[in-house]
Amino acid sequence: MNHTLVIHRSVHPPSADPCEGGWLAPTPPRVVAPPFPGLRRRGIVWVMSSTATLERPRMAEGSPSALRCFAAVFVAGGLAGLLVGGLGSRVAMRIAALTARDVAQGLTTEAGATVGRITLEGTVFLVLFAGLGSALVGTAFYLTTRAWLPRRRWVRALAFGGLELVLFGTTVLDPGNPDFAILGRPLLNVLLFSSLFLLHGVVLVILVEPCGRLVSTFASGGRWRARFVDVATIAAMAVTAFGLVALVARSSGWATLVMIVLVVCAAGLALIDPRRARPVTRPALRVVGATALVTVAVSGTLDLLDAVTTIS
Repeated sequence: MNHTLVIHRSVHPPSADPCEGGWLAPTPPRVVAPPFPGLRRRGIVWVMSSTATLERPRMAEGSPSALRCFAAVFVAGGLAGLLVGGLGSRVAMRIAALTARDVAQGLTTEAGATVGRITLEGTVFLVLFAGLGSALVGTAFYLTTRAWLPRRRWVRALAFGGLELVLFGTTVLDPGNPDFAILGRPLLNVLLFSSLFLLHGVVLVILVEPCGRLVSTFASGGRWRARFVDVATIAAMAVTAFGLVALVARSSGWATLVMIVLVVCAAGLALIDPRRARPVTRPALRVVGATALVTVAVSGTLDLLDAVTTIS
């Protein structure tokens, strides 16, 4: 008699985020064996009276592997903040200064910098301030929106970069900022500084997967390394909470309430065990959160278009 082993696997496309699914570790494949009335091998008989399910034990919630999954996001967010938010901002400002009109050279910008002059103090301050700020807010925003982002890596990256642009673009593209008039070339400057938000989001998402491998390799080198990663991840969570507060605080009026709803829905999807939740709980959180995300995205897009047309 021939017997068949059936392997159940997920049919969903792989996600670019190894942390997808919240605190729960991904469910391993299950191997289901039908009843074996008698299996004889070398004189030994195994008798199985019912269908057997061979399955690895599930990882407990909040397990080290799940915690390190979030560590990959924090490392990717920090690198994206340093490379794009910090160094990228310095490069964009240098290009804007080089392409500025001759009469703008030597003038003082709103931030107190001198057009055409590069100082070590100014560069270090910009890299640290812009890099740290974009790392905190960008990472908090990614953890808030990742449940609604596409699963394909590059599509996910472009979608998140676009969200960062429409939600945070007006923090730099401010029509009331006199620097756009001082530097001249407003269309070039709009393209330069807009690309930073898009690029930051793309780099953050693209780096999550390799950072996950890096964290896993480091943590597998010994018990002290694993504990170091876990402690560092918990510390990063605490620091990222400031980015989450800033994310909500930058909104005003009804947008604040919508952003709070989005954060609550994201937290629910990350923390609620799908095996114990009611069937309607997680779908309801997804629908409400998606509605909140679309609302803030549309509002941000309108504000950004208004700012760009005014500057240009």
